[in-house]
Amino acid sequence: MSEFGAFTSFLSGIGLGGVVTFLIKHFLEQRSKLREVWLLDYKAACDGLLDAYREVALSNSDEAKKRYAYWELKLQLYASEAVLQRLQELKDSAPGTVARESAQRTLLREMRKDLGFA
Repeated sequence: MSEFGAFTSFLSGIGLGGVVTFLIKHFLEQRSKLREVWLLDYKAACDGLLDAYREVALSNSDEAKKRYAYWELKLQLYASEAVLQRLQELKDSAPGTVARESAQRTLLREMRKDLGFA
């Protein structure tokens, strides 16, 4: 039993607190890197969706609709539930209506919240 006491004294002597600090710091850095990657992917999905939305509004082609559907699906990986609900409201509204304009504004506001801009 005295060997255990000597071992713990040795560990505390070499800086057990330093080891714990290192582990916590490492965990926080990894979490920060993951958040950064998520943010970049989410921003790309938002940009892709908005660009595809513009293409559908301009041309209404099948190609543009497929691209929009792709970005919408990709956005579902990253977006909050509020963004997904606003996106559904946008899809349910008729083009050129007040409801569509309102849905666009609220969708963009929710996206900015997710990205940390609002």
